[in-house]
Amino acid sequence: MTEEPDGRAAPIAARVHLAHAVVQKLADDAGIDVLHLKGPAVLPGLRAEGRHSSDVDVLVRPSHLARLAAALESVGWEKRTDFATGSVFAHAANWWHDDWGWVDVHVHWPGVMVDAEQAFDVLSRTSLPLQIAHRDCQVPDRTAQRLILVLHSARSGGTSDVDHAWLAAEPGEQDDVRKLAADLDAEVALAAGIGELELHRHHPTYRLWKYFAEGGSRADEWRARLAAASGPRAKVQLATAALRVNRDHLRMELGRPPTREEVRERQRLRLRRAVDELARRARRS
Repeated sequence: MTEEPDGRAAPIAARVHLAHAVVQKLADDAGIDVLHLKGPAVLPGLRAEGRHSSDVDVLVRPSHLARLAAALESVGWEKRTDFATGSVFAHAANWWHDDWGWVDVHVHWPGVMVDAEQAFDVLSRTSLPLQIAHRDCQVPDRTAQRLILVLHSARSGGTSDVDHAWLAAEPGEQDDVRKLAADLDAEVALAAGIGELELHRHHPTYRLWKYFAEGGSRADEWRARLAAASGPRAKVQLATAALRVNRDHLRMELGRPPTREEVRERQRLRLRRAVDELARRARRS
């Protein structure tokens, strides 16, 4: 996540640690179930030494989301992106605080296909406490963290996390990750992260994970998203969204709320690019 221009001068790594503790304190006070992910929540040996996160990632029990949002906003966090506009998977929303920085609140993890409440139950049943900034924060166990890191790598086009979380794992540990992926219906995403995606060529999400692995044009991305969308209604909603400007992203790009004219200009640019890409494809055909 991009740093805000008015952010404080405290070292980012220290601020992230403290922000994890603040979020856990808010959760404890309000009886909210959260799991801390990535960054200082990663267990030793699962990530390259010296890697730091610039934001806080938490997975909240979906039924507790409203309470967590209220708790964050009660101490000055401001919502900057919604779930529908935050990512391809509509899995997270982002809050900004001038002192504590970014918090990414996840209601599910990309690649996990089971019901989000059920997924939280599965991931939390073996969770354990880890001290972050001297406060006990609940984190997924080692097997779940291996899976989470591999799925994140798959969505990011490949990262060194796979080397530590998967390739360095013992065969039995890899088997445990595969079993957990099956419980969470995350087998296609896991395959994408560990180089086995071609085993799932006929799965509806195959093209989407292939796009993340190999890249492509915006049209390639939207076609992959349409193929992965479940049901006619979801496909129509997605096709409509493809033509609209993402106001949350534009705000983050500008560092302020966009004006109506800026939204209209970005809309015109979006349509021109779509027309140009269709024309290029027609010429190649």
